Order: sequence, then C-alpha cells, then structure tokens
Amino acid sequence: MEQFFFAWLHWNPERTLFTVPFIDRPVVWYGVWFVFGFLIGYITLVPMFKRRLDQVSTLSERDVISWQTLVEDLSKKEADPITQRLSKKNKHELTKLKKGQRPDAVLRTALLEALNGALRENFNNDRHIVEKLFSRSIASTHDIAQMLVDKLAWFAVAGTIVGARLGHVFFYEWPRYFKNPFEIVEVWKGGLASHGAAVGIIIALLLYNRMIRKQFPEFSFIAILDMIVVPTAFAGCCIRIGNFFNQEILGNVTQVPWAIVFDDPADRTMPAPRHPVQLYEATAYIASFFLLYYLWEKKADKLRPGVLSGLFFILIFTSRFLFEFLKMPLSSMINESFLQTGQYLSLPFIMAGIYLLMRKQLLSQNLTKFPNQIRHNIS
Repeated sequence: MEQFFFAWLHWNPERTLFTVPFIDRPVVWYGVWFVFGFLIGYITLVPMFKRRLDQVSTLSERDVISWQTLVEDLSKKEADPITQRLSKKNKHELTKLKKGQRPDAVLRTALLEALNGALRENFNNDRHIVEKLFSRSIASTHDIAQMLVDKLAWFAVAGTIVGARLGHVFFYEWPRYFKNPFEIVEVWKGGLASHGAAVGIIIALLLYNRMIRKQFPEFSFIAILDMIVVPTAFAGCCIRIGNFFNQEILGNVTQVPWAIVFDDPADRTMPAPRHPVQLYEATAYIASFFLLYYLWEKKADKLRPGVLSGLFFILIFTSRFLFEFLKMPLSSMINESFLQTGQYLSLPFIMAGIYLLMRKQLLSQNLTKFPNQIRHNIS
C-alpha cells in the first residue's frame, strides 16, 4: 500500500473559515455550508409557494393588506369595474366611512364579491392586474409566499437542529449523553444525525401546517412536504460537503485511485486512504435535487400529491443505505456486524417513500397496477 500512498489526495483544510472580530467567535466551514443550504432552500421555496398561490382564482380577506387603504383606492377611476358591482346600499356605506375607518364584516364581504366578480369577467382571472391596481391594499402572491416561507424557515431550522441533535443522542451515543445530559445542548461541538433531522422536520411541518391551514387550506401537509423535499435534497448535499471539510463521517480504508487521506480526522483515527463517502452522498443528493426540481418545474400541476415526497425518501435514503456499506461504524449502541445503525434507520423512510408513491393502490388493494401507476404519476 505504501507505494501508492503519496498518489492519493491528502485533505486537511482549516476547519475555521474566519473568526468574528471583537467576540472572537470562529465561523467554521461546516456552519457556512449548513447556512448556505438553508439559504438556497429559502430562495427555492418562495417561487414554489407563489406558484401554488397563483392557482387560487379568488381573493379573500387574507389577501387584503389594509381595508382602509382599499376603500381609498376604490375611489379611483380605474376601480370602476369593481365599484359598479356594488349595490346602492354598499356604495352609500362606503361614502359614510370616515377616513381610516375599517368596513364592517358585511361590507367587507360585498367588496370581496365585487373584486372577485371583476377579476373573473373584467380581468380574465389575472390576479396580477388587481395586484397592480391595488398595490397598496392587495398583497401580491409573491409577498404572501415570502411571508409563508419566512414562517416556515423558523420551523424548518428548529426542527432540523433539534431533531438532528436528538437523533444523534438517542440513535448513536445515548450511553454517553445519559451520563452527561448537559452535553446534549452543546450542538457546536458536533453530533447531528440526518435521520433525526428528517423526523424533526416532519414534526415541524405538522405544527406549521396546523398554524396556517385555516387561512391557507390549499397548503396541506402533503403539499408542503412535496415542496420542501426539493430544496432539502440540496441542503443535504451542502451538509455532506461540510462533513467533508470537518473530516468526519469517514469511509472505510481502501486502495481505489480516488481515495482520500484525511490527515486530521475528527474521530482521531490514524490517517489512511479512505472512500470519500461524504462526496459520494453529496453527489447522490445533488442529483436527486435536480431530478426533483425538474419534476416540480415541468410537471408539478400533473403530479399526484405525495409523489415528490415519495421519490425523495426513496432516492435519498436508498443512497444513504447503500453508502453505509462503505462507512466506518458510528454507533456505540448496537451490534453493527450485519447492518449499520444508519441503514436500519433508513429502512422506515424508504418504506414511507414506497407508500407515498403507491398509496392509491394500497387503499384500493389493486396491487397489480403498481408499476404502471408509478410511471403514470411521474409522466
């Protein structure tokens, strides 16, 4: 093995990108990649949410920024197609409103009916015309989408960090943390599990959906999940690149020409040529991202709810299951002589993905049409 040792790439980057002045806080590469993944996720989700909002053909109270401003805007000549639809009583009530006064519930309903009538018959169901006409009082779908994704980001980040940390604690090193429970909160010292992050995000999405479902019934839990899995695949790629910079989650020793020698492994093992499994996984995740994004961009309106989520679970966790064969054992809790902990944890997600793709047939017990239906769902 020694004759090839110097041909392999030696990898030993600085883990710290820079140190924040005054507070002397290091910013590590892993954290930068983590944040970058979430930033791209945010940028990706806004147009996805907007596209779903654009499919709603009527305006409701959730779209009104300010009723007082809307009343003022209705006095403009451009608003004639709308005001002409109001009854004499409604028009009279509008004139009686004092400046800055909010219309009552009955008048608000009448104004929305007039707006929606004009939207259908005068503006050809093009909501963007109404948004421009009443830019001060009617929220654009882009602004609403941005607001929804802003809220979702808090849930997703919290779910990811808490879930990933607890996943690592309970799945990989529970004996250690049982003896030292205060170390559980020391996230900055490392120890995050992707399977725990997946569970954490799912719980966060359930809570988020519960918060918005009255105002935004079109965003069901499955609809949100189908959207968030797309940028999550990209974030997974970024996190694995962060692991690569941290020299953690190491592969088995190998003599393949593309092996990498990690000179300062996080687990303090001896440097040796290893499979760069972090990059293998990152490649699989970015490929999954491009496939999922393509399906959403080109076929989102035709896909059955749950298809993107199902594909995500199958692609991501099947690749994770396979690459585990090339990794060093990570868990100190179970016997990994047959399968590793990550493989056991991947199986439920793979099964969930298969269910999401085939649930229509499972419910109808029509098992013979599985392959055809999968092709139909993604065609």
